[in-house]
Amino acid sequence: MNTPVLNDNLRTATEALCNMLAKEDQVVAAKAKIGLFFQNPEATKLFEEVNAYGEELRNKHLAGMPPTEEEIAKFDSLRENVIKNDAARGFLEARQTIDELLNTINQYLGMSIDLGHAPTPEEIEEARQRAMSSESSCSCGGSCDKDSCDCDGSCDHDHDHKDGGCGCGHH
Repeated sequence: MNTPVLNDNLRTATEALCNMLAKEDQVVAAKAKIGLFFQNPEATKLFEEVNAYGEELRNKHLAGMPPTEEEIAKFDSLRENVIKNDAARGFLEARQTIDELLNTINQYLGMSIDLGHAPTPEEIEEARQRAMSSESSCSCGGSCDKDSCDCDGSCDHDHDHKDGGCGCGHH
């Protein structure tokens, strides 16, 4: 797939946004936490252990073998060790900060394309409220939103996804 070439105006605006983003205090602080994490062998080892064990349990679950209570307790213990480690916790917080920042920027960009102008704070809040209501759990056992419905089939209500949500009306 070819990446569209930006015209001069879009490239200049994108470069300006990227330069501002790279110098943003939140980003600089997050990058510092990430750097501290990678310089800390104990923190990276804890993080690798919890990820590897989590993946092992996930694969076991996908193979139809639910994890035992002991395995769940071991995973919880490993995860708790990550949270107790300042560098590992800082890394997780930094990743979350950057992810949230990028998601917000993407929301602004997407809405700008949809609306034909930069969204106002009111339009952003309205979109946020719509998203929160459509992400609710459905009473039939799954979660329903406009793009996907993973209801377990026990719900006898119509799933027409009108108005951005599950048609069963139970969320």
